[in-house]
Amino acid sequence: MDEKSSLGMGHYLAVLRRHWKTVVAAMLIGLLLALAYLLTGGARVTASALVNVNVIVSDPFNPSRPASGLLDTATEGEIASSYVVASEASKEVPGGDSTADLRNNVDVKTGSDGTTALISYSSRTEARAVDGADAMANSYLAYRQDQADARRTAMRNQLEQQLAALNTALAAPGADRVTLTNRISNIESEINELNAIDTTGGTVITPAAESPVSTNYTRVLGSGLAGGLVAGVLLAFLSHAVRRRVNDGYDVEQAGTGPVLAELVSPEPTLPARGAELDAYRAVRERLFAGRGPVTALAVIDATSGRAFYPVAPNLSVVLAQAGFEVELVLMGTPPEEMELMTEALQLRFGANDGGAEVLTSESIPGLKVVQTVRGTDLDADDYVTDAVRRRFLARNRKDSSPVVVLALPADAPSASRMAAARLAGAAVLTVEGGRTRREEVELTATELTGVHAELLGTLLVRGGRRMPRKPRSAEQKARRRAPEPVASSSAAS
Repeated sequence: MDEKSSLGMGHYLAVLRRHWKTVVAAMLIGLLLALAYLLTGGARVTASALVNVNVIVSDPFNPSRPASGLLDTATEGEIASSYVVASEASKEVPGGDSTADLRNNVDVKTGSDGTTALISYSSRTEARAVDGADAMANSYLAYRQDQADARRTAMRNQLEQQLAALNTALAAPGADRVTLTNRISNIESEINELNAIDTTGGTVITPAAESPVSTNYTRVLGSGLAGGLVAGVLLAFLSHAVRRRVNDGYDVEQAGTGPVLAELVSPEPTLPARGAELDAYRAVRERLFAGRGPVTALAVIDATSGRAFYPVAPNLSVVLAQAGFEVELVLMGTPPEEMELMTEALQLRFGANDGGAEVLTSESIPGLKVVQTVRGTDLDADDYVTDAVRRRFLARNRKDSSPVVVLALPADAPSASRMAAARLAGAAVLTVEGGRTRREEVELTATELTGVHAELLGTLLVRGGRRMPRKPRSAEQKARRRAPEPVASSSAAS
């Protein structure tokens, strides 16, 4: 497996493409949850009031320092959303939202100049939102004015006490009247300046009733979709990490079993193949001959789950024979019911017994012979790749024009048999069942073939759950397969 490819962008895109249904389902669930939240009281209407904050100074028209420099925006924001302001605001809207609601659902944003503030409030209805925003704005400005009045009063009381003490001292005999008179005059000036200070907290320049209201529908629904998207992506990668089965061509290539030669997706495969599936087998034939020299032997290793019959090796043999090759399909450990199906589909007739192998000739596919070997015993070199199979390879090597031999192994063949067949043939293809074949098994098979120096030409990916209908044969048909055809007499022929 190419470890670098698993870290590339293509890997992530392939995972999302494969699990797109999971991502879409998670997004829909997130959208439904957001909608349920809105329907169960989560819907909110937001109204805003714009206020102009008054900078309380002794000389408001002094241009030496801008008003924005005299305000701490962070402090003003905390004051506008404080409990004291919310408590007073709740008194202005009897029967409305509580103090806790007012405080928790208010949002204060100060302007860039520092002297304006946008006080927004969210509630379940537009009327409550408007009343809450106006009440919070008015309460905030009133609180600022009350604090300024309290500070002015405290300062004036201190000055008046100082003024009373100076007047008493002035009336005493021997007092320094000039000095005391000057101090009294200064204090009186300070008192006059305090009385002239404007302690107004500010003004509401745009009440909430005159401002457009907004709802949180779009925000909540968008958050639901975004949350569902994130959850779906996480689930997609988690599912990819947990699920260890081959699903598509990307998994095949990641498992290191070469390119996908064909994807066979027909729900009911046929023998011989027809239509689009026949074209797929012919394309496999051309790919096998295009990438290397002439294929003289090929091991077809069945790495499917074994739950259904996939006639990959027979159909490959058919298209090779149709291309003008003499083909021997060697079946090792084929179940009787599958053998009966192939006998009928390919019109196989008994030819001869050849040292532990039964040779059948196809009447419908010229050049195709099927060799059925008897499964060996524990004393043989291999249960599937028996001595009869090996002798056929020794015999073909001594001939000038040998047929193409296709070795077909069943799904339950052990690793040793797969390695032996691939070593004898020198080249192999895998049959993998989408959604059922485990990736670990495919990776192990590829490693084993490399170990015996067999060339893995590629993989045929078949659709999981495909089933080829099996038709029971009559006793007469079975006897016809086992016995040679009688030779017709000349009179009968005439």
